[in-house]
Amino acid sequence: MTRIFRLVSSYITLPCLALLAAITTPIASLHADDWSFVVAPYLLAPSISGDASLGRIDSADVDISSSDIFRSLDLGAMLQLEARHSSGYGALINYAFMDLGNRLSGPRGQTELNTDIFQGILEGFITRRVDYQGGTFDLYGGVRWWDIGLDANLNTNFGSASFSRDKDWVDPVVGVRWMPRLSESFRLLLQGDVGGFGVASDFTWCAQAGGVLDLSSSTSVVLLYKALGVDYHSGNRGTASFFEYDTITQGPLLGVVFRF
Repeated sequence: MTRIFRLVSSYITLPCLALLAAITTPIASLHADDWSFVVAPYLLAPSISGDASLGRIDSADVDISSSDIFRSLDLGAMLQLEARHSSGYGALINYAFMDLGNRLSGPRGQTELNTDIFQGILEGFITRRVDYQGGTFDLYGGVRWWDIGLDANLNTNFGSASFSRDKDWVDPVVGVRWMPRLSESFRLLLQGDVGGFGVASDFTWCAQAGGVLDLSSSTSVVLLYKALGVDYHSGNRGTASFFEYDTITQGPLLGVVFRF
C-alpha cells in the first residue's frame, strides 16, 4: 500500500500536468452532450524478458514467464479509460501494474532472499478518430510513464543485507490504431506505436493485434496479443548510479469493453 501512495504522489509531476493541459485545452469548449466514454478492465498473462543492470551488477538476464508472474503476484490491475467527442477528438488513459513478491531459500535453508518487484506503466494520449466505410482509424500521441521498483532482503547465517531502487521516467509516444469491421458484430484491432527518441528511453514501442466481438451496442469482448518494449539507461556504466532496463513484456490480453 505504501508503494501505491508513492505512485500517486510521483504521478503529480510537471510532465503529467503538461499532459493534462494538452488534453483539456483543445477540447474544453466542446459540448458535453456530444461525448461518449469507454471503460475497459482487462487481464494480461505476460512474460518479461531482456537485460537489466543495477549499479555494478551489469547486464543481468531478465526472464520471467507467465507462470512465474502469477505464482508470485501480490497485487495487479489493468484498466483503460477513453473519452471521445463526436468531432473525432478524444483522450485515452491506460494503466497497468504488477506487484511481484518472491521468496527463495538456499541449501538447508541457510540462505533466504525476499524480493518485491514493481512494474507500473501509465499511458496518456490525445486521439483523433477518422471514420470510413467499413471501419475506423485512430491517430494518437502523448506519453508513456514507466515506474520500476525493486526491494530485496538477503538473510544468511553470516548476517543480512537489504537494498532498494526505484526508477521512473516519461517517454513521448506516437501511434496508430486501425479497426476494420469484418461483420456486423466482429472487428479486427491492429495497433502500434513508437517513442522515447532519446528523450528518456533510447526507444520504446508497442504492438498489438486481435479481435473485438460486439455483444451489444454497449458491451464488447476483446482478445489481443500485446508486446511492449523499452530500452532505457541512466547514470554511468560500472558505477553505483548506473541503471539499465532493456526488456519486452508480452502476452495475451482479454478484456471487456463498456461504452456509455
